[in-house]
Amino acid sequence: MKNELGLIHCYTGDGKGKTTAALGLILRALGHHFKVGVVQFLKGVSYYGELFFLEKLYPDVKFFHFGVDCPKSSAIRQGYDKCDLCGICFVDFKNPDEIHLKYVRDAWEKAKELSREVDILILDEINLVLRHNMLPIEEFMEFIKDKPEHLELILTGRDAPEEVIKVSDYVTEMKEIKHPYEKGIIARRGIEY
Repeated sequence: MKNELGLIHCYTGDGKGKTTAALGLILRALGHHFKVGVVQFLKGVSYYGELFFLEKLYPDVKFFHFGVDCPKSSAIRQGYDKCDLCGICFVDFKNPDEIHLKYVRDAWEKAKELSREVDILILDEINLVLRHNMLPIEEFMEFIKDKPEHLELILTGRDAPEEVIKVSDYVTEMKEIKHPYEKGIIARRGIEY
């Protein structure tokens, strides 16, 4: 029942699978006719496979992403090219560009708006945003305090701040033990994006 919702999940750690776990939760929620919102921080409108799938589920899933886009995104999306880790869409957390800060602010405003419309809200990569002070932790904690009572909130991203861990009901740490990039295998279409 929807009135059983209202807990906070945190998926963090240096291993693969944080966003994947959050997106898996969407499948279960949709099976029970919940309305889901997803706001991706620090991810441009590029070539993420989840984007193509979740677009088809509107209005049950409202999906938004904010970040610098890849200039090769169209070719990557169509399978003619692949991500070569050029870094254009990456954020220098020690000195983020104004455009990255603007996207974070836009994503945050969309998240607050969606929190009043959906049953489950995923804030993808919010932990990184908070860890690197791209959004003040105090502002985020005020949102947590005032969130709708029955809003289930899923927070993802490496390096979750202690405040996030403390306020969360579920905390799962993905730990990297082994990854193909150690062999020089970069991000692959349909697996990492």
